[in-house]
Amino acid sequence: MATAKPKNRPETSNVGRRQPTQARAQQTIQTLFKAAAQILSKEGEAGLSTNKVAAAAGFSIGTLYQYFPSKEVLLRAMAAQGQGMVLQALEEYLAALELRPDVARMDPQALLRQAMRILLQGFASGNGYTQSLIRLGWLLEQPQETASVVRQVSDRLAIFFERIRHPDLPSPAPAQLFVLSRSVIGTLRSASLEKSPLLGSTALEDALVQVAWALLARK
Repeated sequence: MATAKPKNRPETSNVGRRQPTQARAQQTIQTLFKAAAQILSKEGEAGLSTNKVAAAAGFSIGTLYQYFPSKEVLLRAMAAQGQGMVLQALEEYLAALELRPDVARMDPQALLRQAMRILLQGFASGNGYTQSLIRLGWLLEQPQETASVVRQVSDRLAIFFERIRHPDLPSPAPAQLFVLSRSVIGTLRSASLEKSPLLGSTALEDALVQVAWALLARK
């Protein structure tokens, strides 16, 4: 009698091999990002190099180049992740409000203030990522990428106002959201690039809320 051959299980074994590799790759990338952010905080852009980042992260320069062929590519990847984090934070905030049965009775200016605070921290004053990293992100920005982020913010706010049906915050016209989103992101970009002393102040946050309120509030 012929001996039965063991069944091949390539799918199971392949998945087992791929998943740890992907997890390790993500861990490596995040370690490199953290090392670069720490160097930027201490030494600024002039003190940042791929060799320093690799050494601070505990990797060889060859390992760094497997993911990022240059310092500019590394910084752009960090900036892109930072933008994604801001959009995710805004999404979580708006989605949570949409689920609240009492959202239409909440203070409308408080709603706007928290959304503005998320954008302010993420695109100018720093939250997790340092101000220097945010500033570098603006210096290295790709116009089409910035435009995409602004459109995502504007489109998500349009959905939010439609869903909550707040008596003091009616669904804005497309022109209103266009002006608001470009004004806010443009202000944050300028504040970051100019190293404005207003960063981190309540005065800048107050002014942004006033702009939003003037455009969006029911007259």
